[in-house]
Amino acid sequence: MRKGSEILKSMFRSAAVILVTLSLLFISGAGLAEAAETLSPAAEAVTATPSPAAAEAVTATPLSAVTEAVTETPSPVVTEAPMITVSPAPVEDEEDDFVPPSPELPEPAKQGHPTLGPTEIPTQTVIDHVNYPKELRDFRFRRDAKLLEIWFPNIRDADAAILTFDGQVYMIDCGDEKSAVRTAVLLRQLGIDHIDIMFNSHLHHDHTNGLALTDDVAKVGEVKICFETGTTASGELLEQVTADRNIPVTMYKSGDWFTMGERGEVTLLFLRNYDPVMDMNNQSAVTVVRYKDRSILFTADMEKNGQAQMLKHVDPALLKCDILKYPHHAKSALYPEFYRVVDPKLAVVTSVAGRRDLGQSFLVANRIPAAYTSVKGQFLHLATDGEYWLAEYVSSNGK
Repeated sequence: MRKGSEILKSMFRSAAVILVTLSLLFISGAGLAEAAETLSPAAEAVTATPSPAAAEAVTATPLSAVTEAVTETPSPVVTEAPMITVSPAPVEDEEDDFVPPSPELPEPAKQGHPTLGPTEIPTQTVIDHVNYPKELRDFRFRRDAKLLEIWFPNIRDADAAILTFDGQVYMIDCGDEKSAVRTAVLLRQLGIDHIDIMFNSHLHHDHTNGLALTDDVAKVGEVKICFETGTTASGELLEQVTADRNIPVTMYKSGDWFTMGERGEVTLLFLRNYDPVMDMNNQSAVTVVRYKDRSILFTADMEKNGQAQMLKHVDPALLKCDILKYPHHAKSALYPEFYRVVDPKLAVVTSVAGRRDLGQSFLVANRIPAAYTSVKGQFLHLATDGEYWLAEYVSSNGK
């Protein structure tokens, strides 16, 4: 009996525990329902359907792409959920297809100068419009090319050459009084009123006595010589003229270099013989003028003996040139070995054609085209961009 009473008590306890549990569950369910009915507007906004714009923004990047971006470089430490941003679609760069406008039309060329512009590519390096005016008659330098220009006055049996490059003006010799009158006409036509340096090859009248008339038109900044002024009467006259006009006079020697241009693109190398047995003509200084791949050799009055002597102490490669200012007005032939070394494509002769001097006969025999400086109403003009030479005659405005 006592045992049955204990069993009933145990059953009543279990039933009571079950009733209490069910009551608690009922109360919790009612609380959750009531809480759901009293949610704040902010919470409603979170649970509401997203706006079309937001939905579009979220769907703009596929989940696979986001997953790849996240899984490619996982963060070493994750302290919070990563922020996922949706970048706008890339916009095509309109400047990629932008074509710059065509360059402006070239300005008309000035009369008396080579016209600048595009041209066909020549096969030769010297465009000789003196002897072959119809060959490549439309040749033009590039419009942006920097030109070394060399002008010869209308003179004979005297030497004078005007070099211009990058705003600088040099002269190699200045002729005598008669030729200086022609030089003055050329200087005025070119608008040159200042000569930076006048280089003298030797102190003979047909290379020095034109200094005063030249200085009247274009002030000479400096005179460079390679012989003592007292060695000739012309040298003494040069000393007097430079002193009266306050023109500095300095000496240069064989092997000296000078340059033209802000970057020194054009070089002038002076070479001479010092053999006292030779006369002044054969000791006169020669000048190698070089601009990039193009060159011209001024040989002053150095004849055969001087040419042979120079080959003994000067590297022949230095003497090779495109254009040769023929020595001593072509009065004599060239020394054969010197001619082979120099190998010119054109000769400039400070004389008049048809005199049948030995030098002129040599040029004809060796089929070397010649440009003569003494042509009525014409100036001889050479120009190079460092790649090609153009040789032409330009009309004189004077008589």
